[in-house]
Amino acid sequence: MNDASNPGQPVLLFAEQCDRGRQREENQDSILHSSIALGELMIVADGIGGYKGGLTASRMVIDGFDGYLKTLPQSYPPGLAIREAAAQTNSSIVAAANAPDSLHRHMGSTVVLALVQQSALGTQAWIGHIGDSRAYLVRDGRISRITHDHSAVQVLLDRNLITPEEAFHHPDASVLTRSLGHRAEVDIDVKQVSLQAGDSLLLCSDGLWGYVPGEAIEAVAIAPDFTVEAAAKALLELALDAGGHDNIGIELARLSSPAGATVLDM
Repeated sequence: MNDASNPGQPVLLFAEQCDRGRQREENQDSILHSSIALGELMIVADGIGGYKGGLTASRMVIDGFDGYLKTLPQSYPPGLAIREAAAQTNSSIVAAANAPDSLHRHMGSTVVLALVQQSALGTQAWIGHIGDSRAYLVRDGRISRITHDHSAVQVLLDRNLITPEEAFHHPDASVLTRSLGHRAEVDIDVKQVSLQAGDSLLLCSDGLWGYVPGEAIEAVAIAPDFTVEAAAKALLELALDAGGHDNIGIELARLSSPAGATVLDM
């Protein structure tokens, strides 16, 4: 992995924020940034729908993915590693929910993660997700969504039955079509993205994107005068200023030009 001691190569900078918000009694979002043999790992997990056990499920997601992926060598295929981690983590949550003495029968969680690898050939990110926590790519003054929500509202959008404006306030906005912990098997979508100097990756729960308009998120994400730490804090403030109706989980990474850069793990 790159750090400030590797001159001539872009440097990854990291920041994160996780907050209960202003309305919920418990923070059921969990986040992680971890340096492992496979690369730099970022995860955002959102316990589902306020169900009892949502916090337990989201922490099991963080621990499950990180725990499995950190056992693998640098040469292990990243896409396969993410799929195996998803299967093992899902099985663990299902087993815990269905244990005879379980207090969390319906617990489940979303997940969005990025596994970033740097080499002499460039920087590659593998993005995995289940549910409606999202990954965005920030490049050349624009933000674009990498992930495609597994939600009832996304199905309606795909069928052109509602508009994006209607989706923003739809009563089924929190209904998921795929999640960890609710079925014996689960599929995780995995995409590979090539990164270049100046790019940022934003991972977040719906506590951010579900209440803050996309143009407001973009304005902060592309602001040239924000450090990565300042950008993450500003995104959290947007969600809180919008009412803080849900828990907010944010992981932000920026591939910085090497000159004068330092690695931050906030």
